[in-house]
Amino acid sequence: MAGYQQAAEFGNPAVLDQFLNGEQGDAIRADLKLKRIQFDTVPELAEKLENICSILSCSKRVFLEMAVSEAIEAAQAQFGQAFHDAYGVEFAEAHQDLQDRQAKG
Repeated sequence: MAGYQQAAEFGNPAVLDQFLNGEQGDAIRADLKLKRIQFDTVPELAEKLENICSILSCSKRVFLEMAVSEAIEAAQAQFGQAFHDAYGVEFAEAHQDLQDRQAKG
């Protein structure tokens, strides 16, 4: 997780975790307009998450934020490649062309 190393060096995610878990956590969440992402899962996956976070000395929030970001980037890349393979044009270009045609009426 190269992103973890970069995040740890760039910012201090542990400080944010301390603030969010502190007495003023709800106020900070409101000020930063944070959104909660959560889901139920099997105990084995939860245990694996706890273990890897312990090994990496990071919070579940930091780990999951990076994992979701990496998954989104991979999904976007795969979608973009599949779109290009199917239509021979980049998705952003096709989307812009569609918007331009709709704007012209």
